[in-house]
Amino acid sequence: MTRIAQLSDIHFGSEDADAIARCEAYIKAQAPDLLVICGDLTQRGRRREFDAAAEWLSGFDMPKLIVPGNHDTPMFDLASRALDPFARFKRHFADCQHEVRMDGIVAVGLNTARGWQVRRNWAEGSVNLEELDEAIMRAGEQKADVKLLACHHPFRSLPHAPLRVRTRRGRRACDKVAASHIQMVLTGHVHTPSVVLRQRANGAYLAVSSGTLSTRLRAEPPSFNMIRVEKGQFDISRCDLIDGQVTETGMGRFDAHFEHMS
Repeated sequence: MTRIAQLSDIHFGSEDADAIARCEAYIKAQAPDLLVICGDLTQRGRRREFDAAAEWLSGFDMPKLIVPGNHDTPMFDLASRALDPFARFKRHFADCQHEVRMDGIVAVGLNTARGWQVRRNWAEGSVNLEELDEAIMRAGEQKADVKLLACHHPFRSLPHAPLRVRTRRGRRACDKVAASHIQMVLTGHVHTPSVVLRQRANGAYLAVSSGTLSTRLRAEPPSFNMIRVEKGQFDISRCDLIDGQVTETGMGRFDAHFEHMS
């Protein structure tokens, strides 16, 4: 069995200390093969927030794929946001940002966050299609039973999520991933656990969104996801952190051809 823990939107600076502690204990007990962090490790992109995130993540003894989110740029340093918005992120996580290859798994990262944009909401996502093509190519070159892409922003809005997204070039990104060998796209941003089968004319993939481990809740409790892959089946669960307990609830089970089994 291949096990993947998916976290997002930890927001050090506005973190939920109890949720983080219980999440850590649960993940260490489960001992997954891979830890994927889908952005927004910090709240304001401050150095001390990155230091706290790096210290916490260093306690997990497993391969990690870590991508930045829109909150991982220096909120109050406009010059840095314009010139090198992810310098602080790269200082801590450059080695974990692009790709993880291991027995049976290939995981590639894509940065959908921007330091600034010429539109009203700079926090919205944007897909560089050339970078996506490169990530898809790297994944396709590997022999692995599990191939996934991690980024911060969902390409399309999720059903029932209170935060709608307007990710630039998201529709074309959906088409490219559906036609590729990638089976799952892991995201965050909306603070809502979700699994959506994205079916396109040229293929399909699973869009898997994780909740938050911060105090910045949006109608859902703090949570993270556990993904288990065995014999061509994908079993995806949300792990809610309520009243000092971790409650794991299945969100969907799919076979390798993306038929919904339960």
